Amino acid sequence: MGILAALLLFISVLLHELSHSLVARMKKINVESITLFFFGGVAGIESEDLKPSSEFLMAVAGPLFSLVLAGIFYLIYIFDGNGVITAITFYLWQLNLILALFNLVPGFPLDGGRAFRAILNAYYKDLKKATRIAAAVGKIFAGILVFLGVLGMFTTTGGGLWFVLIGGFLYFIAGVSYSQVVIKDILDKVKVKTLMRKNIKVLNGEMRFKEFVNKLANVEDNIFLVDGKLLNAALVQSVDGNVKLNQLAVPIKNLKVIGSNDTAYKAFKLSGESGGAVPVVERGKIIGIVTEGVLMNRLAWELKFSGHKGLHQHKKIKH
Repeated sequence: MGILAALLLFISVLLHELSHSLVARMKKINVESITLFFFGGVAGIESEDLKPSSEFLMAVAGPLFSLVLAGIFYLIYIFDGNGVITAITFYLWQLNLILALFNLVPGFPLDGGRAFRAILNAYYKDLKKATRIAAAVGKIFAGILVFLGVLGMFTTTGGGLWFVLIGGFLYFIAGVSYSQVVIKDILDKVKVKTLMRKNIKVLNGEMRFKEFVNKLANVEDNIFLVDGKLLNAALVQSVDGNVKLNQLAVPIKNLKVIGSNDTAYKAFKLSGESGGAVPVVERGKIIGIVTEGVLMNRLAWELKFSGHKGLHQHKKIKH
């Protein structure tokens, strides 16, 4: 019974996330993935420039579907005479109801917080301001959960540690979410061509790796062109010293690349997947490189001199 109930709860959470994705697909928004983790799930939405109406509908779809599931399980519970099914559905209708109500709290990054942000964004026409307010509510809610958790641990009412963990998790995500919006607001206004470095050192593909190390170990640069391919020395693991560089370099078709007219924010998103350096490609050739260091330096200058406030220190997370 326990295994079956746990499996059905897992499926309930998956269906909750799928409902977000279904609305997104109806709105012609690509969903890259659905990730289930310890505290719930996240639907990976490709677009970050959502219309307030689209974001609102996507946000409320999950809790509404959980309410429908709670209703279905409740009806089975009250009309079924089988003891096993009754016990399982009693557990499931309550948990789906809790899942729905919890996610409807108007604090970012919960579904209710996303819906709240969509309403604020429609009113203020300012995503950054809307996110700041919704994230602040999310942090307040997270603080309340932590407080209740600590209180529960001292009064032995049970569940205290869970409240602390969930509250801490929500507080962290709320802060990171606002940081990402600020970062996007800044870097979306900067073109890659203003940041890319064109003078990439070209190496002979026949050079042996041991020769490469002896000649260039003290060079600050880690990025090289080898027979039209890219070699990022920072990504090279332990290899045989006799391996040729053209065997280590990566062809353009296997790289995450950008164009010179793309935004710095796109480069920022790809930098974590590209070893801290994103090649700029035009007409099938690498014409430059944008490094994570340059992006972070530009971001730091904009934050310092352009009046952006309230940004927490950025931490690397999977985009």
